[in-house]
Amino acid sequence: MALFCSVGSVFAQFDVESSKRHVIIKYSPLPMFDFDNTIQFGVEVPLGRGNFSLQQDLGYGPSGMSSWQQDDNDPDKRTFKSRTHLHWYVMERRRMRAYVGPEVLFKKVVFRESQWVGRDCSGRFGPCSFLQNQNVRVDKNVVAAHVRFGWQFITPSRFTFDVFTGIGFRHVFVTSHSPGIPDSEVQGIDDTWEILRPNESDLIPSAVLGFHLGIILGKFRRE
Repeated sequence: MALFCSVGSVFAQFDVESSKRHVIIKYSPLPMFDFDNTIQFGVEVPLGRGNFSLQQDLGYGPSGMSSWQQDDNDPDKRTFKSRTHLHWYVMERRRMRAYVGPEVLFKKVVFRESQWVGRDCSGRFGPCSFLQNQNVRVDKNVVAAHVRFGWQFITPSRFTFDVFTGIGFRHVFVTSHSPGIPDSEVQGIDDTWEILRPNESDLIPSAVLGFHLGIILGKFRRE
């Protein structure tokens, strides 16, 4: 009975005060349903006394996992994502705390497909001596910065739930990595709602919304 009570005290007493200096492992379900969908995990590491923390998320999405690519003619697509955000906890309750902080996002979406490319062309628009089937690679690159606002809820059994939103800007630019093929001869690649063409770029407003499911690591200890 004493052992049972001891184990129970370890797993059933977590609140904000007892968990703020612990590392939290997190999983983000919503990126699975993005147009550039990924499996995304993260880790939140407390800084100092726990009023600040740094969270790093990493995501990867192969072409076969995408629910938006149904056509066999769609290009092979792989998504790599990194999100780094600083949390400043500005309000605390027993089982909830609110935070604000900056976030930086890096995302690279790699497309590969076969295209008919003109050879021995007299100009940008031809005519060409012949067409040759070539493998091309086009990357969509995204760099974004947001201000995030979030709320973290902590259960006695060491599970956490974060919900957040944020606003900012993102820079999207397209590059080609197709040896022997000039960028001007690479055809645009269909990316769900738009056509990607090498050397195009754009700066657009951006918003984020989502939630994390987490688990607190380490033994319970009352500070």
